[in-house]
Amino acid sequence: MALTHILLDIIAPIFVLIGMGFFFEKKSHFDLQILTKTLLYLIMPATLITTLSTSELSSDYIWDTLVFCLAMLILLYLLSALVARVLKYNKNMTRAFNLSVMYYNSGNFGFPASDLAFPGLGLAVQSIILSVQNFLIFTLGIFVVSTRHISAAQAFKQMFKMPFIYAVTLAWCIRSFEIDMPPFIWLPLEYLTQALIPMALLALGIQLAKTKISHAWQVSIVSLCCRLLLSPVMGFGLVILLDIDRTIAPILVLSTSYPTAINTVLLAMEFDSEEEFAANAVFLSTVWSIITVATVIFLVKGGF
Repeated sequence: MALTHILLDIIAPIFVLIGMGFFFEKKSHFDLQILTKTLLYLIMPATLITTLSTSELSSDYIWDTLVFCLAMLILLYLLSALVARVLKYNKNMTRAFNLSVMYYNSGNFGFPASDLAFPGLGLAVQSIILSVQNFLIFTLGIFVVSTRHISAAQAFKQMFKMPFIYAVTLAWCIRSFEIDMPPFIWLPLEYLTQALIPMALLALGIQLAKTKISHAWQVSIVSLCCRLLLSPVMGFGLVILLDIDRTIAPILVLSTSYPTAINTVLLAMEFDSEEEFAANAVFLSTVWSIITVATVIFLVKGGF
């Protein structure tokens, strides 16, 4: 029953929206840059504010989740860098490959999957994972992709031009000082948050329609193996190594089995960094994650 629920209520809507974007682009060419900038500079910061400021987790769980996410990021970076070096990718492809392996879809896929497998606590833990992922992908991720065009110092400054750092700061203030936001400010933020999933998936579908299946498809298969097969194995070993509380350990391991984050496509488009490969990686990993997520749920339910 759980797997049927995942297929019908989570996976099917995702692919309907991707398909709508795909066929829309085929019928009428769309300026994807406008949609991308709306997502990066408006909708996603609003989502980060509403998510961070309303999540309720103990300090121990938040700390364990933060340490796990940072350690997992380092391990996935080392993995992707090693693979890219062995396969002799150029610098631009290496950066895009790094992002496709390091950042997984903690939002539109992670929220429903975690909540289904671990009702209540799963959603709360996943909100922290999403917050950390968003912060890292729009800081470190921007540094990785933007250094192709500018120096390291300029790339560092570029990170602070993105609104996500300020969204995190605002969310922390709202949460810490228990600020009661007036409805005329809070309601628009919630409306923008509700637009994230359909807008991001439509953007992905439009990008897929623009994608030419060539060498990027082969590279995406390598990314698929790293993201969906090796990542959960590394995540399982990491929770044991860090001796993370068994209450949240299964949720953290499950999160590492999710497909490549859609945000990697948005970043690739924003900084012109192998967007065709990024779209392929997201699409492939999303399709095959049906099997990955089902398998990992079964394993973590019986292994902790």
